[in-house]
Amino acid sequence: MRNWHSLYDIFQFPLLVMLFALALLGVGNCLTNTAFATLYSVRSDFVILLGNTALRTGPFLLVHFPLLALIRFVTKKGGSATTVTSAFVGYITFHVMTMYFAHTNLSSDAYSSILGLSMTSTDSLTLTSSVHYPLQTGIVATVVTGAITLWVFARSRRRSEYSLLAFISRDVWCVMITALWCAVGGIVTALIWPYFLSGLQIAVDFITSDTANPVNLGIYGMLERVLASGNLLTLIRSPFWYGTNSGSWISMGGTSIAGDVNIWTAQFAAGRISGMTGHFITPYYVLNLFAVPGLLWACYSLQTDRLAKRRTFGLYVVLTLLSYLSGTLLPLELGMLFLCPLLYLMHLGMTGILFGVLQAMHVYLGYQSTTGLMMTALPGTLPELLVYLFNPTLASRVVMIAVVGLVYLVLYYAMTQVYFRYLAIDIFRTGGKERMVQGTILAVGGIENVKMVHSSVGRLTLGLYDHSKLNVEMLREIGGMRVVETKVGYSISFGSASTIVRQGIRQNMRRNVRDTKPEERGA
Repeated sequence: MRNWHSLYDIFQFPLLVMLFALALLGVGNCLTNTAFATLYSVRSDFVILLGNTALRTGPFLLVHFPLLALIRFVTKKGGSATTVTSAFVGYITFHVMTMYFAHTNLSSDAYSSILGLSMTSTDSLTLTSSVHYPLQTGIVATVVTGAITLWVFARSRRRSEYSLLAFISRDVWCVMITALWCAVGGIVTALIWPYFLSGLQIAVDFITSDTANPVNLGIYGMLERVLASGNLLTLIRSPFWYGTNSGSWISMGGTSIAGDVNIWTAQFAAGRISGMTGHFITPYYVLNLFAVPGLLWACYSLQTDRLAKRRTFGLYVVLTLLSYLSGTLLPLELGMLFLCPLLYLMHLGMTGILFGVLQAMHVYLGYQSTTGLMMTALPGTLPELLVYLFNPTLASRVVMIAVVGLVYLVLYYAMTQVYFRYLAIDIFRTGGKERMVQGTILAVGGIENVKMVHSSVGRLTLGLYDHSKLNVEMLREIGGMRVVETKVGYSISFGSASTIVRQGIRQNMRRNVRDTKPEERGA
């Protein structure tokens, strides 16, 4: 678990970059989206240029998040510039191999032009050409390439200088062998990937069998968020947002329109909203505008240091506004996955329930799409909700969503508080909590040496009377991923266990005061 939590420290920076990308998307969307014309209009060419620039930069960063995460991972684990070069070369080689060896009969959603890679081939029998793209493997490419890069780098450091190929330096050798093994990894992935897609298709077919069933919608909601964590959103969104799996609608002009998002966009433009369209989008208004802020401010309230709360207040305000403008679900979900996996599972369950409840209530509110992009779509934003609020035929739906949203705000706030205070460690009461608390006390020189203790969602801060008694190695053995000396004390990265450990230390401090004789306290 300590190794798993360490991934949170490693991927914090890429997640912040993802938040920046979402901020660019949100601002660009607000400045250029014609769907918001009833609220305001932007006429400045310069402002529109800025908006379009943000709409190009943000999606690029989001789509290539696996590459950013890979570079961060090998840099932190390998500690050498060679690993960065090797990983980048291996990443490209991996995708080139999937492009060459992938089955050509897969759905178009299974492929993606990653880093502009593509290949035009000519069939010698039909003399027709086709364009092939790499398989869209998401975070799988990061895991495979990262593991190979670090393994090859470690072996290259032990390479003999008296071998037959000694004229090739260790760094160049590392890049070459990484590319070779990543090519093998790409080939194996290309051969295995159709089986994964076949399994996913079974789930898609089950959901399609009755999209009006709350259970089916709940399964869709959970599956979508799981695939989002793997950077594979297109595989689940495409069939239902833009495909025939969610039904079709015949416009007044006789045109058949397929897909939940396409139908909503067309119906809203025609002023003829039907009763069923929008049910794959509605939960995002609750998640972005109510559930996520509830989770964020619960995390804020868990900080016990008043000075730290003052410093981070602005950050939480910005994150809340960002959730309103573009949504912050994905980076928060990835953060939960690494920092508190159980809370992530609880979130998945709550998301599935939300999809089912809104379907059972027949409350639908869609998303007006201006492009077919799914990885960078922004459903459930506040500006779009306000557009619907001022629409007489949709105002009642907005009110119902707000009621459900307030319930979810309270539930997410309470769920986050309960998790960090009671469920983060030793959920089955095996004594792990007590061992961690007592191990921390022993590592800092005893409870008498503790002057002050504070915690946040990921860190424990201890102020000590005698700094020489601190045993850093012991802290690492019991789960401390990083120990940093600050102005107020020592900051220890205990992950999601930080709050519970602080509570245990506080109990021991109070017990120590009670057990101390009055004359000793007076002295």
